[in-house]
Amino acid sequence: MSPCRAPSGVIIRDPSDSKSRSKSTTLAEHIRNATERYLKPRFLRSPTSESSPKMPETLSVAVCISHGVTLSDFVTPMEILSELDPGEEGSWSSAMMGDVPYRVKIDYLAPTMDPVLASKGRNPPTVNPTLTYADAMADGKQFDILWVPADYETGESHIPEEEITFIAQQAPKAKYVMSVCLGAFQLALAGVLNGKRATTNKLFYRTIAATSKDIEWVPEARWVVAEGGKVWTSSGVTAGSDMALAFVEHLAGAKVARHIRGGFEIPERTEKDDPFAAFHGLV
Repeated sequence: MSPCRAPSGVIIRDPSDSKSRSKSTTLAEHIRNATERYLKPRFLRSPTSESSPKMPETLSVAVCISHGVTLSDFVTPMEILSELDPGEEGSWSSAMMGDVPYRVKIDYLAPTMDPVLASKGRNPPTVNPTLTYADAMADGKQFDILWVPADYETGESHIPEEEITFIAQQAPKAKYVMSVCLGAFQLALAGVLNGKRATTNKLFYRTIAATSKDIEWVPEARWVVAEGGKVWTSSGVTAGSDMALAFVEHLAGAKVARHIRGGFEIPERTEKDDPFAAFHGLV
């Protein structure tokens, strides 16, 4: 609602009316006083108390998909990361979050530019890629973040070769490498997880762990962070959203993560909050 228009049913009196003017002044002062007393100390900072904020850094994100991808592994996490942009200066979200040091630019990479069929079922939704693995590699483009969701039909013969090649080429210079659910299998095939701690979907945990002896698989973890904060792997499906919020806190601090969490209404969890390890008999 525009502050310049009166709500429906509100009568605007002649400002020359002294009684009306007195009431209006009192109301305006009340709003101003409430803002100064309650909102400014909590959400706003004095422009004279701090130096001008730095321009935010834009992080490029490559979401690695192919036919059979699990949508929940990346749709909500990418929405969470996109919230790093608080909107226009002076907006409510901007006031609550303060100066956020990062923005994200997201690309969805696939073997071809054809729509990618998600998961399984008679009428699976589709995802439109923005770039192919081959074109990204040919252009020499380096991404800051790799986000690798699961393919429903996990298996070495099923995962596109160009996806594994792309991950293997990108991982060394990427700032962050992240997988959700069975996406850890793609990272394992690319050699990214060798010698590191990692986790994956607990339903398929034993199967995945048996294929990768050089990886320290963690049976009870909502997500695992390795290599000094560079490599992140999560448990199944919705754990990716928990990991995304933890990643936001890593990038921009607890205040920003808390604001985004409240908007998405996702309960706060820690790395060790993993009820499905016991559910699947892993602990």
